[in-house]
Amino acid sequence: MQKLLKSNSKKNNKLRSINTLIIVSLLILVFFLFLFNVRFLSRFFDWDSSVYALNIQRNRLYSVFFNPHHLGFESSGFLFWKIWQSLFHNFDIMFALRIRILLFSCAFIYSFIYIIYKFYGSILQAIALGACVFFSQGFWFYSNHNDTPMIHSCLVCLLFFSFVYIANTYANKKRLLSIGLLQLMTLYFHQSNAILFPMAIISILITEQWNGKEFPIAKRFYTAFIYCLLVGTFIVASYLFVGFIILERDLHSFGEKHFSYWMFLYAAQERWGMSGTEKNYFLYFYRGIGDSFLNFQGVNSKFRVDLFSPLSLKNAAYNGNLFFWLLIIAMGILNLRTMLRKFPKEIMILATWLIPSILFYSWWEGYFFEFWVGVTIGLWLLSFYVLRSLEIPLLLNTFRASTTILYSVLALFLFIFNFTYSTLPRSKGVQYGYLEGFKDKVERIAKEKIYNN
Repeated sequence: MQKLLKSNSKKNNKLRSINTLIIVSLLILVFFLFLFNVRFLSRFFDWDSSVYALNIQRNRLYSVFFNPHHLGFESSGFLFWKIWQSLFHNFDIMFALRIRILLFSCAFIYSFIYIIYKFYGSILQAIALGACVFFSQGFWFYSNHNDTPMIHSCLVCLLFFSFVYIANTYANKKRLLSIGLLQLMTLYFHQSNAILFPMAIISILITEQWNGKEFPIAKRFYTAFIYCLLVGTFIVASYLFVGFIILERDLHSFGEKHFSYWMFLYAAQERWGMSGTEKNYFLYFYRGIGDSFLNFQGVNSKFRVDLFSPLSLKNAAYNGNLFFWLLIIAMGILNLRTMLRKFPKEIMILATWLIPSILFYSWWEGYFFEFWVGVTIGLWLLSFYVLRSLEIPLLLNTFRASTTILYSVLALFLFIFNFTYSTLPRSKGVQYGYLEGFKDKVERIAKEKIYNN
């Protein structure tokens, strides 16, 4: 008996040592990833990133809560800017805010890789998959840019992992409270994540245990209702507090002082989400999702895929990207039964993330690839489940090694292509996008002292 206890103790110590080694190795890897991106940090100033930086620089609560579709973005940036000023002598606000986004994206990639490893094993495969996520154009671009897509997209992915975890283990009050707070964060950092309430409902309904015991279906419906009610109440209360208390809006004034004018600012006529011409939803989807993987060439109506010239230098990268994802979708459909048998809960929860997101963003303004950063992460996870569903027990190690090599090659391709045509050029000196009406203000914050040292 003592020998058995000693043997188990040695095994546990060995597992702890391996886990510690993986954690430390990942931290070192992500640290070097962070340093690399600091060296090639974007110096591109566009409308949104500049407006958000100037709102924070004004040092007023009114300014950082002006944009209702992401209450948490500028307000958390304001707190970060205050902390940055207290710690460092560098007062280049855009540099600091870009570092904030980069820190968050690197922390997420660390979490993403570690969670994939803990959930499904194979640390090398997890690293290769994480590299594919990071070096996709949308994720990499917004990792170096002071804009909204990065933080809320990462939070949505972490929300997905949280629901997968309780669905495959058990739920309880503490876990649902933590997940509820995380879902609130996704909403604070972008209004559009309200479309993901079905993810919460489905996740709770397919969770079979409560504190390790049976979770009756009636109790699941009740729990899902209470969960959504509480999260919804908190988010509504937050908007009422910000609108009426902080911004001092009311219900009887006309124009900008009216609460609804602020609350629905970006859904108003002639504003964001509206188009002066008839919308082409297929083209919007094509442009947005395509740009989120490979370097974009601006918003235009030209197709970069040419199936009649699959190997031409002009189109090969885009054709290859299209063929890969068509192959993944085809294999997923053909192997759907096996995939649902191996990952039933993951696929159901992933569907409640991807399907509403693809439909909504295609309808809204899908040609802006900022809306597809989160979808890109979800699609890489879908590819992971599709390829894992093809595994045969007798050739398990061969399949996983092959998949790891495939993801490594894809990550290298994405890195070379997007670094050459996007990351590197945007790090070479100050560049400006559309800044009509306030370019003089942006030019002042673009004179960053850190690049003169």
